Amino acid sequence: MRNKLVAQRYARALILNIPEDKFNSLLADIEAMKQAFIKDPEYVKSINSFLFPFRKRLNLAKEVASKLNNESVWGSLFQILIKKHRFTIIMDVLLELENSILESRNQTKVSLKIAHEHSDLIMKDIIKVIKNILKKDVVLDIVVDPEIIGGFIAQTESLLIDGSVKNNLIRLTKVRLKNNK
Repeated sequence: MRNKLVAQRYARALILNIPEDKFNSLLADIEAMKQAFIKDPEYVKSINSFLFPFRKRLNLAKEVASKLNNESVWGSLFQILIKKHRFTIIMDVLLELENSILESRNQTKVSLKIAHEHSDLIMKDIIKVIKNILKKDVVLDIVVDPEIIGGFIAQTESLLIDGSVKNNLIRLTKVRLKNNK
């Protein structure tokens, strides 16, 4: 919980000092870093490790920043996190910053699990249902998972909407078993 609070402070400080016209490029940078840090979590540990000299850790971070749209913003943040030995919270900072940007646009990120690819018309209907429930525009992260059989599962940080056929079958089975007792 403490890391989340610290990450929120860093994200708030960043968002207050960055013009809104940079938000799209920030979101692109955030996505690139999340993918890179998930793919190689040892990179974050190395940048934060006292086993490496400060200059080497700073150079590793600068190497990451140099590949991003907002190099100076990330370079400054990385330097602060390294100096304070807090680089391990970088993923939390990225998530908080992403959420802050989306919130400022009345949007929320939704992980949408579907059983198979759907037509544009069906996807629009699913998105409409989710928007009506959340009362916000949605930014989708779509995953195809045939195990849910049909329907969809939409998930935010704080809400789960399970409209999957698999879940409905499980609930139906439980009701039938309860009624047969």
